[in-house]
Amino acid sequence: MVDNPLLPEFAWVVNEHPNEKDVQELKQHLRDYNVIHANSDDGYGIAIFLRDIHHQMVAGVSGWLWGECLEIDYLWVKETLRGRGVGKLLMTTIEEAAIERGCRQITLETISFQAPEFYQKLGYNIFGVIEGFGHR
Repeated sequence: MVDNPLLPEFAWVVNEHPNEKDVQELKQHLRDYNVIHANSDDGYGIAIFLRDIHHQMVAGVSGWLWGECLEIDYLWVKETLRGRGVGKLLMTTIEEAAIERGCRQITLETISFQAPEFYQKLGYNIFGVIEGFGHR
């Protein structure tokens, strides 16, 4: 608990490992607010998964489509498949799916060790850099 003199009647709780239900509730509150102010309630998740013959995930990409924007949340390719075009294929496939659904803009965040050059080769532009982030 954190004491706050500005709002003493509320409990301020810092969670290092928050309950997933609480995180989902937080996301839903923000989405509800956005729906009201953007006059759009068509947001939904979208994902593409690559599975091996044992149905184990070996790669995937996911994001959130809302309005005319896709926000890429996660892209992962198993190390043994990297450098074989799997990431590029995942990205182009989710981009095409987003465009088919009326998307005109795609955003994502990446960290220096997550290969930002990969996204630049796909045509993504850097619009912000936080220097020194991700290094200890």
